[in-house]
Amino acid sequence: MAVIVEIAGFRPASTPQRTAVEGVETAGQAIERLAVSDRPGLIILVNGRLASWHTRLQDNDIVQLIPAPAGG
Repeated sequence: MAVIVEIAGFRPASTPQRTAVEGVETAGQAIERLAVSDRPGLIILVNGRLASWHTRLQDNDIVQLIPAPAGG
């Protein structure tokens, strides 16, 4: 099974990075595989829908990581 992980730029004008990841069953496993799990405040989407670390993946799913908005 292969999924695509897209990491949104952490600067407004940056282009998202896309990486194919194989052999994962959950969004969390895909994130760990790319070693980005240490970034606080990530929003996880799978196929455009809000997801969690434990969301099960299917072949060709797209996992998107977006920095959570900050401010106050």
